[in-house]
Amino acid sequence: MDGGDQLKALVSEIGLAKGQAKFYIEIVAAYVFRPGPNWRERAQTIQLNGVDFILPAPLDILLAKLRRLDEKDLRAFELVREKTGHPTEKELLEELKASYDVFYIQVGGRKSGLWENTEKLWPRLFGRSIDVRREIIEPVMNQMADAGADYDYLEDLRQRLGL
Repeated sequence: MDGGDQLKALVSEIGLAKGQAKFYIEIVAAYVFRPGPNWRERAQTIQLNGVDFILPAPLDILLAKLRRLDEKDLRAFELVREKTGHPTEKELLEELKASYDVFYIQVGGRKSGLWENTEKLWPRLFGRSIDVRREIIEPVMNQMADAGADYDYLEDLRQRLGL
C-alpha cells in the first residue's frame, strides 16, 4: 500500500471519506485537482505527524468544480456565496483571466468546456450572461500586447482562443 492509499484508508477509518460525511476529505493526486494557477498562494498547509496536508481555499475548490459543473457543483457555488459572499463577480473574473489559455475553441469550432461552463454558471450566480471573449480573453490579450508580448505569439494565441 503506497502513501496515498494509506492516507485514503486513514480518512475512511475516521469517517471523513467521500460518502461517509456531508463534508468530506477527498485524497487526490496533485495533477487531478485542476483549479486556477494561483491556488497554492491561497492554500493552507498543515503538517500532522510529518505529513503535509494542503488545504485549498474555497475559491480554488470552486474553480476546479467549474471544469465539470454538474448540478451539485452549481449548488456548491451558490452555497459558498450564500455563506461567505464570495466569490464576487470581480474576484471570479480575475481568477478566470489567470486561466485565459484554457478558454479556447476546439476543432470544429466548439468552445472549451470551461468556456461553456462559465457561460452556464454566470446567469445563475450573478443574474446576467457573460461574454467570455469580451470580458475575460480580450482584456488579457490587450494587457499582454501593452506589456510588449511577441506579435507572433499573440497572433498564435488569438487563433487558438478563437479571436
